[in-house]
Amino acid sequence: MSQTAPLKSVAVVGADDMLHRNADRHVVPYWRLWSACFLGFGAIGMTMQVMPAYAHERLGADAITAGLAVTIGSLATMFSRPISGRFADQSGGRRVAMVGAILGLIGGIGHIVATNLPVLILARLFLGAGEGALFTGSVGWILAHTAQSQRGKVAGHFGLSMWTGLASGPMLGTAILSIGTYRDVWIAASIIPMLSWVLVASTRPEERVSSGGTKIRRALFPRAAWVPGASGVFSSIGYGVVAAFLVPRFAALDFAGQNFALTVFGIAFIMIRFLGSGYADRFGARRVLLSAFLIEFVGLAGLFFTDVEWLAFAATAVTGAGLSLLLPSVTSLVTEAADPRERTAALGAVTSAWDLGVAIGGPLGGFVAGASNAGPFALGAVAALIAIAPLAINSKREHELVPPKQA
Repeated sequence: MSQTAPLKSVAVVGADDMLHRNADRHVVPYWRLWSACFLGFGAIGMTMQVMPAYAHERLGADAITAGLAVTIGSLATMFSRPISGRFADQSGGRRVAMVGAILGLIGGIGHIVATNLPVLILARLFLGAGEGALFTGSVGWILAHTAQSQRGKVAGHFGLSMWTGLASGPMLGTAILSIGTYRDVWIAASIIPMLSWVLVASTRPEERVSSGGTKIRRALFPRAAWVPGASGVFSSIGYGVVAAFLVPRFAALDFAGQNFALTVFGIAFIMIRFLGSGYADRFGARRVLLSAFLIEFVGLAGLFFTDVEWLAFAATAVTGAGLSLLLPSVTSLVTEAADPRERTAALGAVTSAWDLGVAIGGPLGGFVAGASNAGPFALGAVAALIAIAPLAINSKREHELVPPKQA
């Protein structure tokens, strides 16, 4: 196998074959990196679950400050992604992933020693920045050795490491706190990033894909990420709305199954992400991305209009399905358009756009929530439609720039 050959074994459907070929030094260690990211984001999820109560009970934080202690880590993740991507393009994803795990370790230790809010917030910044670097370096490393025809599927499946980690972490944090103390949670949140580092460090140095001898001016936000990133900011507002207002919306309608609302959303999201990640490769990234926006719009609009419980659950599942297809489609679109020498930076930029939309979705929804908590879903639905505009305008310009074929 040549050093630049696409590695089909990176795809999840071929993961078993990859495990059987560990002796081949050119095979990307998919499952080690997947597990490292799962653990890293599990540490974040673990601390997010218990942070509000800890900040209030032990450090005397008010509700706003306690909320800041929770979300500040996600803000650091958002800013670290494009920076990590740029370094990964220059020095390799393995090195960046290892640094990310070390930053996560420092953040975990910071939670242990924090005796006041400024130190705790600094620890949250380290933890969030570390996990952003861990994921960006890992996914960039994998996609650099994946054929373009498989990148949507591989990125979608690899992204599940982040989502399952964030979903599993709170359960682990709650379990530890039920038999121990906050300090025990922080110790676990320190050990877990160290395990991530061990997994990444145990891999062989990556084989860098040759990208030519010419130099380019590397940017934190490469041009290939501009249009998908603009669409991503608007489309991910819907996720921020769901996270903040889905349960309150069900509660306002007095639905008996309100405690299962986020579970239904999560199941739909993970199932469609697993089954549909290859759609972008099969049917075209732009087409699937536009379809995802429309599916998201239908789901959010349904949550705004309906007052029937089973329809609300159906709309919740539809919303999760639409949002689940965004990352595979955007990844396929961006990696095809980006220069290989700044591909990981472009990936970091578009995932940061997702983070930004999620971050502003909750606060914006709060302005229009009202007593029924319906307004945020109308806001998210409109944002999903607006997300279509950058892609549609850019597609029109691309067609105008294509010279007519000569007879």
